[in-house]
Amino acid sequence: MNNRNIIFLLFSLLTTGICFSQDVNIKIGFKDSIQSAILSENRQIIVSIPEGYHTETKSYPVLYLLDGTETGLLNAIIVTRKLREEMIIVAIANVDRDRDMMPLSTPTYKVDNPGAYKFLSFIEKELIPHIERNWRTNKQQTIRGASLSGLFVMFAFLEKPEVFDNYIGNSAGWYADMNPFFNALIDKSFENKEVFSGKKLFVANSLVDPYDPNKEVHQAMLEFAQKIKSELGNKMSFKYKTYEDYGHVPFPSFYDGLEYVLKTE
Repeated sequence: MNNRNIIFLLFSLLTTGICFSQDVNIKIGFKDSIQSAILSENRQIIVSIPEGYHTETKSYPVLYLLDGTETGLLNAIIVTRKLREEMIIVAIANVDRDRDMMPLSTPTYKVDNPGAYKFLSFIEKELIPHIERNWRTNKQQTIRGASLSGLFVMFAFLEKPEVFDNYIGNSAGWYADMNPFFNALIDKSFENKEVFSGKKLFVANSLVDPYDPNKEVHQAMLEFAQKIKSELGNKMSFKYKTYEDYGHVPFPSFYDGLEYVLKTE
């Protein structure tokens, strides 16, 4: 993290009211778990609620955070507060990241048992109903992933666009040897254009990403952007943003993505 990012993070902590000292323990969420029949395992989550949740009666939108570490959750809290957005945030902890995020295995990224279809089913049929039973949600749902989980966000957008309202993929996309799989998925998905009405998708990549030295992912996203424009037109809101001053998972891309999907009319 460069000096600019450190200063921004410290400023964010101060201006959002999140402070630390040796004598204070900060509670950023409630730990919970789900025994998943689909995945045949127990899945850990952390649920963070807005400050006024217990003193108000209104319902809230939900942000589902992939790669749900405590650090990632804290970052999400900072971002939502800086945007003045009140959201329930559900951080989904990893068990087997490669398995859950990947819908296929290729020479570029080999996975023994790709399980993205099952993981998406778990989110749709078990996790979301669990959150809606236990918390006051308004059923407006956003999913955010970065790097490999950003690829999963793209997969989820194409495979089950009806599950979420908003999709944010930071350092998201796929390599050239994954093109046959994703191009076929795009063609199949775009046959039902109406399901994309009102959806919002934000994708970000670095132009100096060490994980994409030949810009295969960037090229795939440029082609994907053209397909969205030609096939879906104005049915949905889509933005592809690139950064030259940041490497893998550009630091401002979470803020920029959430601002785009929540503020775009």
